[in-house]
Amino acid sequence: MPVAQILKEVAIGETRRVAFDHSGRAIALRIDRWSDAATRPHLGDIVAARLSAIHPKQGGGFVDLPGGAEAFVRLAEGHGFTEGQTMSVRIVSEARQGKLARAQPANPVPGTESPAARWQAGLPGAAGLTQEDVLPGDPAIEAAFDEAISETVTLPGGGTLRIQRTAALVAVDLDTSGRNDSGRAAARALRINTDAARELARQVSLRNLGGAIVLDCVSPINREAGLKLRDSFLSALADLSQRHAKALAPSAFGLMEASVAWGETPIADRLFDSSGEPTDETLCLEGLRHLQREARAQPMARLTLSLPLRAFDWMSGSGLDLHARLDETFGARLTISSSDKSKPEVFQT
Repeated sequence: MPVAQILKEVAIGETRRVAFDHSGRAIALRIDRWSDAATRPHLGDIVAARLSAIHPKQGGGFVDLPGGAEAFVRLAEGHGFTEGQTMSVRIVSEARQGKLARAQPANPVPGTESPAARWQAGLPGAAGLTQEDVLPGDPAIEAAFDEAISETVTLPGGGTLRIQRTAALVAVDLDTSGRNDSGRAAARALRINTDAARELARQVSLRNLGGAIVLDCVSPINREAGLKLRDSFLSALADLSQRHAKALAPSAFGLMEASVAWGETPIADRLFDSSGEPTDETLCLEGLRHLQREARAQPMARLTLSLPLRAFDWMSGSGLDLHARLDETFGARLTISSSDKSKPEVFQT
């Protein structure tokens, strides 16, 4: 379903965007952080890189990108490149936990669109759509990001999907608890599985998931029903994303397998470290959003943001001068301190 609305939340430290369909459901998210500018290559960027190593058996080599990041670049036979030379590459998939960004040789002609503009251009029906500005801490933005990091998702007709990312694949379990479908067993299974396949497509788009994806479907599933499920997933994903995808009808064990091209970094990887804990930057920016929301709600109050020590240390060493920007926006009535607590807190002083 095409995009009907895009909300944009500009806060000190980051900008978050959410695209919604006509039913008000979030279908795509984007984060642009101030810290990204110098160090993070974006999907579609064309940059000058240094070819640091060539590995013919892997079908390519490794390049050093601006800002210090590394990427794997696919090279055709007889490519003519040599180690140490500078080459132009296009980022075709962003880095994710445990995996480098991937790139391909490109003409040295940088694009004129910003990464955020390219993101919008890749959304169905979003061309020319005006992004609507909202204040930091907007509840619709918060709810969409919370959904994108939740392990469980409720299906529109009842039941839940449990989505778990592993090193090898994304495993999706379908739980029908609380659902009361009528009719024959085969018809019930088809309705439930179709709902699950379509919802899975939305979650793949929302979370920026890719690679191998396996959905454990409800039985019984005959050949015709299996083909309908496969087509439902692919059709729903094509309505949400331009990424290439393939899928198979469910196996004899009821497992529907899909493969989706990676694109932007998964949302969870932008927010959490490899242990599943919020990064220092995530905690800091969460606290700053809370502080900005309260500062607007209480325009005369003096407020203090208490950050976990690790988030405070990140802010102090980031070089982004976040506190100065707060003073420019709200005056010198906001204070930021550190604490031994695990979550940011804002209180009046």
